[in-house]
Amino acid sequence: MLQEEAGIGVAVSDARQARDRRALILIFISAFLAVQVHWGFAALCIWVLILGQLERRGVLDRWNASRVLGGLLMLRTKRGQDTIEKVAKPRKFWRWYGEISLWTCAIVMVFIVMFLLLSFSLALFTGVPNSDAPASQLIPFPGVSPIIPFWWPAIAFIGALVIHEFAHALQARAHGMRVRSVGLLLLGPFPAGAFVEPEHEELLQAPRRERARLFAAAPATNLYAGLFTWLIICVLATQFAVVNPGVHASGIVEDSAAAESGLAPWEIITHFDGTPVTTATEMSEQLDAHQAGDMVNLTVLSHLNEDEERTERVISVILTSKLDYLESQGFTEEQIELLEVDEKSAFLGVSGMDDGLSGIDRLVGPMAWEQEVPWYVDALGVAIQPVVIIDTPIQYEGQIMDPHEMEYIEADGWLGNLLGTTVLMALITLLFWFIWWNVGLGLANLIPIIPFDGGHLMKDFLGVVVGGIHRFTKNPHPLKTEATVSRISSFSSLFLFMGLMMIIIAQRI
Repeated sequence: MLQEEAGIGVAVSDARQARDRRALILIFISAFLAVQVHWGFAALCIWVLILGQLERRGVLDRWNASRVLGGLLMLRTKRGQDTIEKVAKPRKFWRWYGEISLWTCAIVMVFIVMFLLLSFSLALFTGVPNSDAPASQLIPFPGVSPIIPFWWPAIAFIGALVIHEFAHALQARAHGMRVRSVGLLLLGPFPAGAFVEPEHEELLQAPRRERARLFAAAPATNLYAGLFTWLIICVLATQFAVVNPGVHASGIVEDSAAAESGLAPWEIITHFDGTPVTTATEMSEQLDAHQAGDMVNLTVLSHLNEDEERTERVISVILTSKLDYLESQGFTEEQIELLEVDEKSAFLGVSGMDDGLSGIDRLVGPMAWEQEVPWYVDALGVAIQPVVIIDTPIQYEGQIMDPHEMEYIEADGWLGNLLGTTVLMALITLLFWFIWWNVGLGLANLIPIIPFDGGHLMKDFLGVVVGGIHRFTKNPHPLKTEATVSRISSFSSLFLFMGLMMIIIAQRI
């Protein structure tokens, strides 16, 4: 008996020493990353250590919570069950919704897989260009990543999580599966995710099609929400008007005619030789009507001063040769010929010429197109625009447009006059981040990697394919099919995950 008690004591002591060693390793790695990358890694270390203590003392059990993946706190609750049950009552409707979601996800996953394979191939054969972006940009938390501010993205993130998990719950109930609990995943004080826990046995025993609908509904709902919210932004965008009609250039070419005349980026050009110019097309038409060597007068409004006012001035510009500029930039004769440029073509020396609504027009995309295009081009533009604008915060340092572009516009129309410029812009900013998180969550969850929804969908798809193949063998058996599917899905998930990690790491080498 004494020997058994001694053995237990030694085992407990060894376990405690193992925990202490892991804690020391965690502290060392976190300290290194905090110094080299971001202070947030030190905060993460403290959070993990606190969770470990709460878990060992039984506090998490009393809270009906648990620790997952080392640093995530899973808080469970029974609240919301009645709401889920009421909303899920038209079960036939939600089953149809799940079926449409399944086809939507299948189409999107095809493009995601093609994109990933193409990226891996290009990285293998041409290499990966180095990225100058800070490492903290890889930490997708509001206020931590330099491209994600705090308040609006944090509010939008919570909303996107709620509708994601709510869609899972509705599909579970629509197909007769019980929801054990719902809850929130916390990483420190920040929500890092949400979850719905259906009865595990019921989920495993459900028909493959019904299970696939459950997994597909959430990312599809995120994508639908992103598209619908973007349409709202398109409506709100009509409530803006330009304060000072004109055009601006986001860049000035060094040693060009524009630079020598004193024209600065983001100043507003209102007139070209006395003729009003309100769009980039009108500016191009005026330039095309002149030749290299001509002198023109530009009426320019300066940047806002301390009193929030602009001053007007007229500058004289002697246009230079566009042909000489293109040749100095290494353009070939074939390229110059395609651009229809000759020795008489005038060159002002600006880049990024656009009008005062450029920031809003960039968000609404195809809704602001002036040229006539086939209907299918318009339809494609509408479908992908919520994806296209995801890149906007990266281009504008966490903002939805350049600050100068915000200065060009003011609220107009009945709703604009009711809300005012500040409130209307704040509303569009919140809606933009709601799009950003919904589209991001939808696409990320459709990457065919376990445990993402896309990984489960891919696994069920493989089950259909492998099961069909096994039916032609001598001894078909469901367990054999499941074992084969598990091996294939595990290998494919590992392959895609390692490929993504290698690209990310290669950008930093």
